[in-house]
Amino acid sequence: MNHAVPESVYYARHFRLPGFSEKTQDKLRQARVLMVGVGGLGCPAAMYLAGAGVGTIALCDADDVSATNLHRQVLFDGSCIGQKKVDVAAARLKALNPHIRIETIPSFGTPELLAELVPRYDLVLDGTDNFSAKYAINDACEAAGVPLVYGSIFQFEGQVSVFHHPTAEHPDGISYRDLYPDAPPTGLSQNCGEAGVIGVLPGIIGTLQANEAIKVITGLGETLSGRLMTFDALGAVTRRLALTRRDRSALYQSVDQGDISFEEWKRREQGVNPPVLVDVRDANEREAASLGGLHIPLATLPKRLADLPVGQDIVVYCKSGVRSAKAALYLRSIRPDDQVFNLTGGVDACLGAGIICTAQ
Repeated sequence: MNHAVPESVYYARHFRLPGFSEKTQDKLRQARVLMVGVGGLGCPAAMYLAGAGVGTIALCDADDVSATNLHRQVLFDGSCIGQKKVDVAAARLKALNPHIRIETIPSFGTPELLAELVPRYDLVLDGTDNFSAKYAINDACEAAGVPLVYGSIFQFEGQVSVFHHPTAEHPDGISYRDLYPDAPPTGLSQNCGEAGVIGVLPGIIGTLQANEAIKVITGLGETLSGRLMTFDALGAVTRRLALTRRDRSALYQSVDQGDISFEEWKRREQGVNPPVLVDVRDANEREAASLGGLHIPLATLPKRLADLPVGQDIVVYCKSGVRSAKAALYLRSIRPDDQVFNLTGGVDACLGAGIICTAQ
């Protein structure tokens, strides 16, 4: 039945928008978008890009639909379990808008595949949930000069930006590596399956990604190129942070170089400008044993940046050093001018060495 609906009727609400013409719709019609990841972010983004009339949408994902996907991946239902995501998504997007073309790529976005695929498209949308994929997508887009609409979610918080798209200050745009120079080591990062995610969050972030893609394609409005938008689902708070290019000739400090021993921390504590000590464990852990310092649980860290003094080094600790390593990576990306150290081994290492940790 949809086939009987002409495009002029299908996009009728677009044509009522100020400044939106047939020429604007034709930009969408001619556009080729590669979507890497057809999950929580990719599903809503794909639906709205299909509805908007993006002429060619390529879906790249090797996963099958599972029951744990259904609370947030809105293109799928229980009848799809066990089927290829790209196949189910392609059928449903074509049913939504028969005027567009859907390509399916039942593979994960490896660096080799992305290097081949990305130059064929006008824009890439990142719907992945792991660091290795995000860096591979970014690097392929940077090499090909193709704009990238970035999205990321973690538990109750999300981020959106546009990379490799020109701004007045940066003709070549901003790179994901300007935001996060290097991926954390294996074992220090979690995806949604490990960390959990509230079901509505990828819907919000994925829809915002679709909005950015439409603006990049049509030239309407102001994109998030050069800006990072963050969204806190629990507080319904959004922020826009200005981004800048890093000095690519500099060597980025590795996580290992950011570790500090208990002895070195104590030595620095006696100095003129001692570092700020931050405990990122939960309250019950701190009550049992503590090295003192500010108590900012890891989950609350993005909301409590104002509690950290500016211009002082920071030493972060937890039980074993894993959570504090994540906190240190985050703080280094937000506060590149401050030195942030991870206390090696955390409280466990101190107890093992016979160092007394007082209850708080």
